[in-house]
Amino acid sequence: MPDVSQAEIGRRMYHIHREKRVEHAVTLIRESLGPEWRALKEEEILILGHVLQCTWNTIDQKRWEAIPFGKMHMDTVRKILSWGGDVGPGHNPSPEAVAGIKAILLGIS
Repeated sequence: MPDVSQAEIGRRMYHIHREKRVEHAVTLIRESLGPEWRALKEEEILILGHVLQCTWNTIDQKRWEAIPFGKMHMDTVRKILSWGGDVGPGHNPSPEAVAGIKAILLGIS
């Protein structure tokens, strides 16, 4: 195994933790939406995960854990996706989009 710096190990652990937290959030959203989830295209689900990962970077972990993803409605998912514009592999949302998604997430009650 090649030598890997502690910084690289830290980066990898950060990404794994972020992926797991977002994966859990998407699972809660899917369960909350029930049959409505099937109305989302595969591309939209991928975009949702991607923009949530980018937004996770900007939210304190305790605040993230307090977001009631299990109470999310389809209109909220659509609002989040509306910020997803040209998001895709190698193309992250703009800082304005991340701020908009963050406001939506922190406004869920």
